[in-house]
Amino acid sequence: QNKKQRQFMSPLAFMEPFQSTKDVYVFQDIDECEFSKEDLSDMVYTVKLVFNQKLLCSYDSRLEKYVGSDELGIRNAEHYNNQSWKMKQRKEELETICRANQPQLHTYYLMPPVVTVRSNSKARYGQLTTLECHAYNFYPQAINVTWLLDGSEVTGDVVSTEFMDNGDWSYQMHSYLELVLHRGVPVSCRVEHSGLKEPLVTLWGETRSSNVVWCKTLLIIKLLIIINNNINKKHVKY
Repeated sequence: QNKKQRQFMSPLAFMEPFQSTKDVYVFQDIDECEFSKEDLSDMVYTVKLVFNQKLLCSYDSRLEKYVGSDELGIRNAEHYNNQSWKMKQRKEELETICRANQPQLHTYYLMPPVVTVRSNSKARYGQLTTLECHAYNFYPQAINVTWLLDGSEVTGDVVSTEFMDNGDWSYQMHSYLELVLHRGVPVSCRVEHSGLKEPLVTLWGETRSSNVVWCKTLLIIKLLIIINNNINKKHVKY
């Protein structure tokens, strides 16, 4: 399972003076909380100090100290490590920043999946058909997709893709079921995700039926508009 990661920004605590011919100075204090277990027992807290995109030094809760990346970073790391109050503060922040805020952040960043079910070709009863279940734009990555045939879980003839990263922290996943369709036997895709209050069950044909109803409704509206316009024209007086 990929590690889940959160980022927090905190104000600059200390920085030695810098001299440069450049007019622009950018300093970043990046605090990260990284974990993979639901009980947060493997939570790691890091603080990275970056100047003009170059890492100076960083604090790691596993080491419980700062480590410098270059000569200046080493001097800063030694300075921080000799400050007992700062070391105490960093140890406490593992709890106060990371573990304490994780539940709220987890809820805030939840993105439930958008699910569609369709056939890859014109489906006919009595013939071998491949149905597709697509889950889009969900976060976090963990998701469970299963097929149900007449309410019972299907274990065979199912192919699922690996998680696909959308590049914006959201994911997508696709599952395919090959079967012979029979009248009166419903086929559905069940999706379980932490962003859903309960499992989402999508019946094959629901999306298609909804689209048909929408198209028919739109056609009726257009016809009514045309008829109304024709009636108005007949009653126009010159």
